[in-house]
Amino acid sequence: MLNHAPSVDSGEMVHRVLDESAVARFRSATRDGSGLPNECYTSPEWLKAENERIFARTWMLAGFCHDVPQPGDVSPVEMAGMPLIIVRDHDGMIRVFHNVCRHRGAVVVAKPCQRQSVLTCPYHSWVYGLDGSLRMRPHFFGGGRHDTNPGEDAPGLVPVRHAVWHDLVFVNISGDAPEFEDHWEPFARRTKDYDFGALRYATTLDFDVKGNWKLIYENFYDAYHVPTVHPKLEVFTPLDTRVAVDTEGPWFHNTSMIQEPQPGRGIGMPMYPGLDGKGQRTEWYFHLFPTTAIQIWPDQLAIFQLHALAPDRTMEHIHMYFVGDAATDEAYAGYRQDVYDMWNELNTEDFEIVENMQGARTSPGFDGGVLSPYWDPATQHFARLVTDFMH
Repeated sequence: MLNHAPSVDSGEMVHRVLDESAVARFRSATRDGSGLPNECYTSPEWLKAENERIFARTWMLAGFCHDVPQPGDVSPVEMAGMPLIIVRDHDGMIRVFHNVCRHRGAVVVAKPCQRQSVLTCPYHSWVYGLDGSLRMRPHFFGGGRHDTNPGEDAPGLVPVRHAVWHDLVFVNISGDAPEFEDHWEPFARRTKDYDFGALRYATTLDFDVKGNWKLIYENFYDAYHVPTVHPKLEVFTPLDTRVAVDTEGPWFHNTSMIQEPQPGRGIGMPMYPGLDGKGQRTEWYFHLFPTTAIQIWPDQLAIFQLHALAPDRTMEHIHMYFVGDAATDEAYAGYRQDVYDMWNELNTEDFEIVENMQGARTSPGFDGGVLSPYWDPATQHFARLVTDFMH
């Protein structure tokens, strides 16, 4: 495993931004506390440190099994600013590697490909097996003098620690995060009534947001804004039926009761098998620090994935799953479109606010906020998590 220790030169910047007074506000009673200061949302140096100190050191959603359905399929992804590849090997197992040739550091696989027997570097044609082992180095000892048997100790592709939950592939680049099963346990415990095996992938909705990833994430678990920003959602689940988000380690979670189904929210699509009457009227919101959110509605699963491209730019992907044939059958096409339209409308409403806040993060009139003791303990918890990883 390669060394992924945070760089020393980022330490001074981190301690300057998250000084003793800021950290004290994160630890205090919410009525006296605050969220993160402005520079955490605007500084390129801060984002570079987040790549090193947060994204590389925890479990991150990297990709999906459906992107590599057959042996020899390869999906390149970027995580924590690093190129990786997700590979399905000859035995059908998922593997993840750093997407970097061990010779001169070229990216080995530049775009998705299918049914590969080996992986060949485009620079000097070093050949790797789907298990990451180095298989051949052409002309390594001179023209026409090939290394055809490098041996077991030869420098193969560097593996990345990973875990698979249903269709989702998670990675821990540093290799020292807690065991995935322990990390995932709070979610598994609360969702044992849901048959996720009944789901099928349908599509991915993509959004290019002019805002910092943390503003989007913080907005995910903020129920307080629903009456102002989401009038249709307020009818669906009014604020007076909602509770504040609870937290447990890296998880933020809450639930609400559906008052009246709407197009895209509970109409026309099959529900999870075996849900009782209460389950058929319940929606769950799970937010996994740092960049993943999971929303479970009786008839769908939405997986939110954030990619931080710049301090003021984030790609958000919503990966949509439905029960059985509802994911692909033409008979459900209109209902699926209702769901996509609903998420597009909801996200457009959110992004207007996120981009609004991003513009305000340059102002000295704001430096962490004044918090609601009922709605905002999660904002403090998020700031504590950021602090714990960044320090």
